[in-house]
Amino acid sequence: MMQRLLLILFLFGLYSCGSDTGEPGKPVVAVSIQPQKYLVSTIADTLFDVVVMVPPGASPATWEPTPAQMKSLDHALIYFRIGHIGFEQAWMDRIIDLNEDMPVVDLSTAEGMELIQVDYTHGDHSHVGIDPHTWLSPARMEIMARTTYFQLAELMPEHKKYFRANYEKLLGEIKNADRQVKKDLEGYYGKSFLIFHPSLAYFAQDYGLKQFPIEYEGKEPTLAHMRNIIDQAEKEGLKTIFVQEEFDRRNAGVIAEEIGGRVIQINPLSEDWDQEIISIGTKLRKSFK
Repeated sequence: MMQRLLLILFLFGLYSCGSDTGEPGKPVVAVSIQPQKYLVSTIADTLFDVVVMVPPGASPATWEPTPAQMKSLDHALIYFRIGHIGFEQAWMDRIIDLNEDMPVVDLSTAEGMELIQVDYTHGDHSHVGIDPHTWLSPARMEIMARTTYFQLAELMPEHKKYFRANYEKLLGEIKNADRQVKKDLEGYYGKSFLIFHPSLAYFAQDYGLKQFPIEYEGKEPTLAHMRNIIDQAEKEGLKTIFVQEEFDRRNAGVIAEEIGGRVIQINPLSEDWDQEIISIGTKLRKSFK
């Protein structure tokens, strides 16, 4: 009886090994947000276990990783950071300290990447920041896909041909999403839209649109700012406010009530990146009618 119990405990111990990262013994690639998992998983298929630090429904600006998440980075082969999100600014140094041999690739610095600068004012001073939402631009997603492919091929050169084939498939998905959005938004160049958190600046730049954010300089809107937004909405006939699923809808709801409009949810952090980009384009088109 005792021998049987010891055997069960031994087998349970074997089964538990690797539970932080998925499959035991599988190489680990770490990323910050779900859309990056889309890149890695499409290129590498199941050859890596992809650890995503910011889980679905959490904000990349404020998320704090759990001890289990930090532990999962112990043996990560590489970390792809998206660049300029609050989570990385607060935690990247500690992540690097956990695994000093782990290369960190900042996708926001990839060759050809054009970043949007944002002016922030705090009391008596101001500074320039970088809009981090690069993944919501299909043009920039192609650049990030290229960098991801080359880095993974360098990690596992024996699988380079396989990665290349999957990379070409990935580019096809990105280009297809871009084509569908362009088709959806044809004829709406120069149109404006309301959004709670200003996550669609790169998307808007790609398709000739302009976003009006309700959130002001990363904070809840003041009454004066909300009044300005309401005035702008009434002036331009805007009746839809877009809200990301991880944000409170109440302020958006107040403005929607004032303008006789509605609140529509989007999920810019979806792992199903291509489908979400297409969905955003469709929702915008319907809001313009």
